[in-house]
Amino acid sequence: MQKKGMELEGLVKSGDVVLAGVSGGADSVCLLLMLLEYRKHCDFLLEAVHVEHGIRGEASRRDAAFVKRLCEKRGVCCRIYPVDVPAYAKGHGLGVEEAARKLRYECFREAAEDYDGRPVKIALAHHADDNAETMLFRLIRGSGIHGLYGMRPARRLAEGVTVIRPLLGMERAEIEAYLKAQGQPYCRDATNEDTDYSRNRIRHKVMPELKAVNTGAVHHMMQSAQMLMELSDYLEEETRRATERVCRDTPDACVIDAVLFSEYPALLIREVLLVTLQKVAGSNRDIGSVHVEELCTLYTRQVGRVICLPYGVRAERVYEGIRLYREEPAVDMERESIEVTGEMLSRAEKEEVVLALPDGRLHLRIRDFSGNMQEIPKKTYTKWFDYGKIKSGLRLRRRESGDYLMIDAAGHTKKLKEYFVNEKIPAAKRDAIWLLATGSEILWVAGGRIGAGCKVGENTEKILEVRLSGGNDCEDQEN
Repeated sequence: MQKKGMELEGLVKSGDVVLAGVSGGADSVCLLLMLLEYRKHCDFLLEAVHVEHGIRGEASRRDAAFVKRLCEKRGVCCRIYPVDVPAYAKGHGLGVEEAARKLRYECFREAAEDYDGRPVKIALAHHADDNAETMLFRLIRGSGIHGLYGMRPARRLAEGVTVIRPLLGMERAEIEAYLKAQGQPYCRDATNEDTDYSRNRIRHKVMPELKAVNTGAVHHMMQSAQMLMELSDYLEEETRRATERVCRDTPDACVIDAVLFSEYPALLIREVLLVTLQKVAGSNRDIGSVHVEELCTLYTRQVGRVICLPYGVRAERVYEGIRLYREEPAVDMERESIEVTGEMLSRAEKEEVVLALPDGRLHLRIRDFSGNMQEIPKKTYTKWFDYGKIKSGLRLRRRESGDYLMIDAAGHTKKLKEYFVNEKIPAAKRDAIWLLATGSEILWVAGGRIGAGCKVGENTEKILEVRLSGGNDCEDQEN
């Protein structure tokens, strides 16, 4: 055990704050004892963190009490965080395992915040068997080289905060043997036996079969994990160099030079495409080999071809190679919509009503009309309407399915989409245009025409003046 404990060297240094995740199970109890032993030779602050997941009811509370007693006996400060994993999982559309993991890390981050300015190490009790299970789990899910080695002994979580796994070189049987020799009891989590969980199914049904084939299965997998980690690091560095050479950033895109496809091996091509796509998308999640293959195929297509990728990313075949850019997200119809209420209109008869928009302001004013048609403003973003013809449900919003314009006094209509096409308004800009509407009838396309249904005429008594200001497309820009 002393030899195994030496793996703490390099992971924990004098002056560190070590927050040990202690569930009460064999692995975490062993970790706590190892850290206490190592503290005799290295001056660091040690605290225990226990997350009570709210999954097993009274059994969970008993585990928390066990950890508290253990820490009190050993003179270690213990933080207990009660959370509700089932509720969190349901509210965020996650599986229980993923929800528990997210909440655990939130608790660790919260604990680490108390030591801002000092190096914080979050010590977790993952061991060799855990890592073998992780390798298998990722393999069957289609992980690439960077995931096949499983877990690293140390990884950066945040500025000044590092996750460490001192037990990664030990197998489960060694941990249990050590605790038995020490006469140290520990808790047993019944959910670890539930094979409805994917990891438990691998642990109880797959791993025993592999060990039956070769008793050294876990040890050999850890040897492979080390080689895969070294290979991953080497590939990452080569990818960085290639990316610096073939990728060029512009203000609104990233261009991948065709030299990538002509001078580099297929493995490196895919890596460069993957990291570049993730960079443009701003996320690694849900981006994988299928999207990389689409980019490879795009390179063989004619110039001008465009494909759609996750997170609104578009890839265009250009003369230089491939251009990656993010298309502006579709407008949030609910957020960018303002109801013009009866109360607002009543106020508008006495004073100008000004309403804030995400990109400017909406001005409303009602007044008497003299009957002189020459007074009607010709400005693009100021329009008059016959207030007597205005129906209820007046809204300023973006376009919706079924929108139409009344094009003449006889009541003939035209679909809004047809109007956009006739006016040659680019499809990419249509969702950003403000519309004054009552139901599906469009009274005004901001910057364009007004409908015939509420036009001011010689018999109009009161007019509703509507003006847009403050945005890119508004009255302010006409001067």
